[in-house]
Amino acid sequence: MDATASPRTSTTPAAPAVAAAAAALTLGVTQILHAQTVPFASPADYVIEGAYALYLVAAVAAVLALRRVHRALRHVHRPAGGWGRIGDAGVLLYGLGHALVAVPVTTTFLLGHDAPDPLGALFVPGIVLWMAGLVPLAIACVRHGPVPRPVAAVLPATLPLTMALGAAGPLVEALTWAVLGVSIARAARRRVR
Repeated sequence: MDATASPRTSTTPAAPAVAAAAAALTLGVTQILHAQTVPFASPADYVIEGAYALYLVAAVAAVLALRRVHRALRHVHRPAGGWGRIGDAGVLLYGLGHALVAVPVTTTFLLGHDAPDPLGALFVPGIVLWMAGLVPLAIACVRHGPVPRPVAAVLPATLPLTMALGAAGPLVEALTWAVLGVSIARAARRRVR
C-alpha cells in the first residue's frame, strides 16, 4: 500500500462499483414502477434518466477501478500473464461506450426531453462499443482471477440480457456491479496484505 495514500481512498476502490449498482438498481426499480414519458411529465421521469446517467458515469469509474486492482494484483501475486492489453482494450471500449451513451442521456436529463439529433446519434455507437468492450473485459477477468470465473464468463451476456428484459434490464447491471464490487473489494484487501 502506498504510504502517501489516504486510508479512505486506499480502502474504497469498490465505491464506484457500489455507486453503479445502486444507480442501476434505482433505474430498474423506478422503470418497473413508472413508465417514463418524454417530454418528462413527472419527477419519476427525471429519476429514471438521472439514475441512468449516474449509472453510466459510475460504471466508467468502476471499470477503471477494476483495472487498477487487477494490474496491482498482477505485480503482487502473478508476475506473468493476467490483465494485459486485452483487459486494457476492454476497459477502453467499455468506458468509451458508456461515455458516448452518457452524452445523450445526460442531455435528455437536463432538457427534460430527447437529446437533439447530433447528440442522440451517439447512442448507437456507444452501445456497440459497450458490447465490444465486454468480450475482452471478460477474457481478462477470466485469465486474472479476482472476479469469479463464472461471473467473468457471463459478462458479454449482460448487455444483451439487459436489453431483452426491458424495464427490468437495469437490475442485471445492478447485480453485475454488485458482484464486481465485492470482487474489487476482496482483491484490494489482498493487495494491501
